[in-house]
Parts: sequence; C-alpha cells; structure tokens
Amino acid sequence: MGVLPEPLLQQIEFFEQRLAAWAADPAGIGLTGPQVAALATETIAARASYNAAQAARIASRDGTVNFHADTGTMAATGRGLIKEIKAFAQSTGDDSVYSKASIPPPAAPAPAGPPDPPTDVAGFINGDGAVELTWKGTLAYSTFYEILRKVDDETSWNLISSVGDKKFLDDTLSSGCTGVQYRVRAKRGNETSAGSDPIVIRLGVEPENTALGIAA
Repeated sequence: MGVLPEPLLQQIEFFEQRLAAWAADPAGIGLTGPQVAALATETIAARASYNAAQAARIASRDGTVNFHADTGTMAATGRGLIKEIKAFAQSTGDDSVYSKASIPPPAAPAPAGPPDPPTDVAGFINGDGAVELTWKGTLAYSTFYEILRKVDDETSWNLISSVGDKKFLDDTLSSGCTGVQYRVRAKRGNETSAGSDPIVIRLGVEPENTALGIAA
C-alpha cells in the first residue's frame, strides 16, 4: 500500500500537514529547499483548484434549483394564459384564435363506443316481498340500464324499466307469482349491450341452487 492516499482531497491534506516540517529542515530528510518550495506552490494551487471546484458545484446546484423554480413559475403563468386563449376561442366560436396563438385546438372527443354488458347481476327478496336487483357496470357517458323480466311461464322478455343506476327495485310482481327471471343490459345513446345472463328468483319456495344465481 502506497504512502500517499488515493482520494485527491486527502492527497492535498497529506502535503499540507507535512510541508511546514519539511521546509524547516529539508536537508535533514534528503531534500532541498527549492524542491520543498515547489511542492508548497503546487499544493497551494491544488487547494485553490479544489476550492474552485467546490464553489462551481455549489453554484451548479443553486443554478439547477433556480432553473427549476423559474421554469415552474413560467409554466404556471403560461398554462393560465393558454387556458384564457382557449376560453376566448370557445366563447367567440372563432377557431382561428388557435392558429393565431399557435396552439393546437382541443381534440374532438372520441366516441364512447358501445357499452359493456353489466356483470355480477344479483337479486333477492326483501322484507316487503319486492325483488331487489344489483349489478356492476359504469354510468359514464350517460350510460343507463334496462331491466327485462320474464314471469312464471312467459316465453318472451318484457322491458319493465330503465334506470340511471346500478340497482333496481321490482315491487310490481303479483301475489300469485312463484318464479321470475331478470336480465339487465346497458344502453348508451343508440348502442345497446348484450343482456346479462338470466337470474332466477323463486318466490315462496326454497332456492333450487344459489350457486347458480338462483335465490329465494
């Protein structure tokens, strides 16, 4: 292992700590006065360069902080002005405002597309004897849901309600009804999703198979 440490700053400190003793008696350690004087000059220069490098690092760090702060202030002001330009273009109905300001006009909204079918449709009979239905889905883009019902031995599905919600209460069943099926489908504008799988509700009897969505 060498006498001189590897880190550059420690090398400067090494000689700074020894130069006074070396200069006091250079011949006693096998050196000459001019040799020690030259090393002292070089050590002073190395220290000055280190200090300058440290000052440059600090200035660079401070400059970076100021750069981010000033850019953030500029961007916040600029965004506000862009918002005002867009509002002016919208209020006047003049699309040439965008080209004059050299900013892109708002993109036309993408069509929402057909709605997805509802999922996890479930139903149960509440304490009043009405059927409560729930399901999962979205209400975005003015999506609503249609509830279709088939009672007892009916052969066709009947649309009984449309709701802007993800639940429905059916309290219109006749007292003699013993079984009813429900399907739910989503609608958005003129688009209609596929209907959910039917769920069967038995009234006044034990459930046939709750694992298959059949509830008492």
